[in-house]
Amino acid sequence: DEKHVLQSIADILSAVADFQLYIEGVLSEYDLTLEPSPLQAIEKIKGTDFDIIMADYQMPIVNGIELLEEVKDEYKNKHYVGIFCTAHGTTYLFENEQKAGLFQFYLEKPFTPESLQKVMTQAVHLLKKECVNGK
Repeated sequence: DEKHVLQSIADILSAVADFQLYIEGVLSEYDLTLEPSPLQAIEKIKGTDFDIIMADYQMPIVNGIELLEEVKDEYKNKHYVGIFCTAHGTTYLFENEQKAGLFQFYLEKPFTPESLQKVMTQAVHLLKKECVNGK
């Protein structure tokens, strides 16, 4: 049993190390800003052009959909990609918001370094494609 626990820890650390290499490679041209307060995030959005915005549905005071509505309103003429985090099995609840353009990708929780890497790669590719096509 102890070997099993140690192997799990080693696997997680290995995945984290691989993700760090991914960040240093694919995401190296981007700056990362973390903001735990949705109200502060809204203020930062008003003064900064972010390329990729990730919002969790369950946040205090303002939920992720409300935050992404603010982003869409503020970024009317800007290129950005929205990623919406929500609990596994609830993505169907937000189909209308996705169709309305509030976000392009889901990230279901709990997520792994691999699922985060996958959605970030998709977001970067979409962002680059939109910039090339002038959308």
